[in-house]
Amino acid sequence: MTIQSCMNFCNPKGYIYAGVEFGHCDSSIQVPGEQAADTDCNVACSGNATELCGGPNRLDVFWNGNPSPEIIQSIDNGAWVYQGCYTDSVSARTLINPVNVPLGVTATTCASACQSLGYAFAGVETGRECWCDNTINPPTQRVSDNDCRQICDADVQQYCGNGNRLAIYHFASAPGGPRECVSTSLSQQFALQAEFQNPPTSGSSVVKLKPVVVEMAKNVVWTILSVSNTLILYSRLILTHGF
Repeated sequence: MTIQSCMNFCNPKGYIYAGVEFGHCDSSIQVPGEQAADTDCNVACSGNATELCGGPNRLDVFWNGNPSPEIIQSIDNGAWVYQGCYTDSVSARTLINPVNVPLGVTATTCASACQSLGYAFAGVETGRECWCDNTINPPTQRVSDNDCRQICDADVQQYCGNGNRLAIYHFASAPGGPRECVSTSLSQQFALQAEFQNPPTSGSSVVKLKPVVVEMAKNVVWTILSVSNTLILYSRLILTHGF
């Protein structure tokens, strides 16, 4: 390890800081890191004894001059708006639903994934996790934005929360509650009848049921549910459209 070899490793990966202690790269100086006396960095580099490579619990930090990442304040022309940095824990999740993002987690890709699933809130955590929900759940508390300055694994120019810290975004066009999935207008376009297995000796051999059209996947998959507690009596269902 030398100072130059550390910088040569960090620069191509997009990091703006290189630190020599055990060879560390980052795009921000993490809290509670603070500047110490230069004399604390007094250990010779293993690859060049004439250079100093930090010390016990000390980093020599070098900056390449590029700007630090920023917490993205809005996504998709303001469709998603940053709400702040919130506490989180395994035992009490601030946003309940974890989402896999194959392209890699950033604030943008997480918000897109949550929006496609119909959620109003998206949150990024620990540099690589994406969480969705329709509400921010207690007992979370908003904390300083400085707590959400861990860079994203998928893009070192973006921040993705931190350990036990969620950077949360809200879909500005969402109502903030569960999305309606039953279509009244579509339901009215269908007629549903059921034939009795053992028709009565008099009267009709079919009975009308109420169809309910439910959106199973946003704008993609719909299914029809029937409302009846005696389906076991019927031999088949007859669905017609556009009556």
